[in-house]
Amino acid sequence: MKNIIKNMSKIIISIIILLAFKNSNSTPINTYIDNVNPPMNAVSVNRNSDVTVVFTQPMNAATMNTPNIKVFGYLRGLLDVTVSYEQATKTLTINPNQEMKIGEEISVTLTDNITTMGGQSITPFVYKFRVQVLGGNGMFIRASGISGFQNAYLKSGDIDGDNDIDLVVNNKIYKNEGQAVFSFSNELSMTGIPELADFDSDGDLDILIQNGNNVFFYQNNGLGNFAQTYSFSGGVDNYGDLNGDGFLDLVYFMTVADVGILRNNNGIIEVDTSFHFDGNINYNDRILIDDFNNDGSLDPIAIQGNIVDIVGIYHLRRNYIELKNNGYGNFISNLILTNQTISTQIIYSYYGSQSFDFNNDNYIDIISPDKKYENNHNNTYTGETFFSFSLSLISDFTGQSSIDILSTVDQLPLYSNINNGLGNFNQIIGNTGQFLGGTTADFDNDGDMDIASVDLNLQEVSILINTDIPSPVELSSFNTTVSTNNITLNWTTSSEKNNSGFDVERSESNGWIKLGFVEGNGNSNSQQSYSYTDRNLNTGKYKYRLKQTDFNGNFEYYELSGEVIIGVPVKSGLAQNYPNPFNPKTIINYELGITNYVSLKVYDALGSEVMTLVNENKQAGYYKATFDGSNLPSGMYFYRLSVDGNVVDTKRMALVK
Repeated sequence: MKNIIKNMSKIIISIIILLAFKNSNSTPINTYIDNVNPPMNAVSVNRNSDVTVVFTQPMNAATMNTPNIKVFGYLRGLLDVTVSYEQATKTLTINPNQEMKIGEEISVTLTDNITTMGGQSITPFVYKFRVQVLGGNGMFIRASGISGFQNAYLKSGDIDGDNDIDLVVNNKIYKNEGQAVFSFSNELSMTGIPELADFDSDGDLDILIQNGNNVFFYQNNGLGNFAQTYSFSGGVDNYGDLNGDGFLDLVYFMTVADVGILRNNNGIIEVDTSFHFDGNINYNDRILIDDFNNDGSLDPIAIQGNIVDIVGIYHLRRNYIELKNNGYGNFISNLILTNQTISTQIIYSYYGSQSFDFNNDNYIDIISPDKKYENNHNNTYTGETFFSFSLSLISDFTGQSSIDILSTVDQLPLYSNINNGLGNFNQIIGNTGQFLGGTTADFDNDGDMDIASVDLNLQEVSILINTDIPSPVELSSFNTTVSTNNITLNWTTSSEKNNSGFDVERSESNGWIKLGFVEGNGNSNSQQSYSYTDRNLNTGKYKYRLKQTDFNGNFEYYELSGEVIIGVPVKSGLAQNYPNPFNPKTIINYELGITNYVSLKVYDALGSEVMTLVNENKQAGYYKATFDGSNLPSGMYFYRLSVDGNVVDTKRMALVK
């Protein structure tokens, strides 16, 4: 009877432990998708990153293909990617075949043509992130200008596929010659409000021109030459893949009280549905499109309200209405913020709201003139007083992995509002010109975000270049060598000033991690060489960067170009443990030349088994196991690696307490 009770107690304890382990894992995004990397709404993703999607159940590998998986770069269009699926880990890997653009917003779509092994279609899945910016200080100087514009609508993107970011100004196209020098290319037949995106999903950016209540579609031939192919009724307020079919849809204000949805059916945009909002509405701001609740579908939020003039003081009551998406582009209207009241004398300045993750928690927040709203992760928001603005542009303007805001009030100085990473902004003057409207991109290809904006004083589109604090270190080379599963980073400097040293960082699923620090040479006018070895790595792809820091705390990143690959071992083998002797833990490295059943066991000096470290099927590659001898006496122990029942090697180690 005592044995039965004892065994039952062990079973109960085991169940409790298993439940605790299960509950410690993160909640899956939805029924089919467990997690993604880069994380949802990440704001600083390595431009060479793969995208990985881990599913909750085994999937049909035959449905993992590029017709069912779309990756859009908002500055260049549909990206060419290679996809692969690993059934053992239920992991889809999407590898872009070219670098993503600095500061670019990326949208990933998995369509419902992807199925489980049981033949069930997934719910369409769409998520976004932003590409890392490498520098800048939020101070801007005029580099050039396009004359003859007192007012203009601006859009930016790589129109001709040459990796330089071009401009659309109203209906005129200006191509970038490579260093933020623009030349006129051609003029579209219709004038109006432009929008720039890959609306036919063919890998280049098309142009929509809204003229009144009509929108004209100009199709790109891939070289930046456009032909007007058709038109439709509607507008171009904002866009995104709303139904997860791999085509970008549109949302627009039909009136201040009505929002229209335009569905993109294989490159043909058509009227779909509309929503009317009751009340005394005479004001609207913007339509925001983001995944506000991290469920894998894009939700529009319309901002509108009522303005009342009481003795020269305007009272604005704003409402924020979310069109909650079920993943298939079917929406339920939900009033998430109501009667957000502002009193002011210059009501025409109260436009330009934005949605982005301002506190780096991977949830989308909202800013509006005089108010910012932090996402509480439960479909509610906490409001806080904010600064006023009439123009806003968002990006990481300082290269510090947080989204900053450029703003103006009444077209007066351009303010750079620098984010400290927690959603608190320090306001400085970025440029003293008088600006109206704009767009942001890395126009001069130096790794930071510049802007193009209409300067009312100069009556031109001014190209404003983000300036950098001069680097105290000139890096002349940065490369790697690979020896089995060790990667050595080698770099040289041609000059150094006030150089404290270098943090060596490696990209992991949860961001960059620091591996170690290499001391610098302070001040030097001669070549200095450095190296760092990252040891005992598993088979896979690795990305590295250096964080160079001076003695005042200023820093700059230097990213290694491309990925470093650790391949599969030629044969299976067992390494000597380290440290040895040890107390109480030691690391055992081993390698597998083929995928097979593996066991790694530890024996005492009498040959009795004391612990099993590994006993399962494993893929070919490099591995490590930790042996903990806390509950064992001092002495000599042996550890043995077997593959498919055959002994590969046996080694000994000493536990000394």
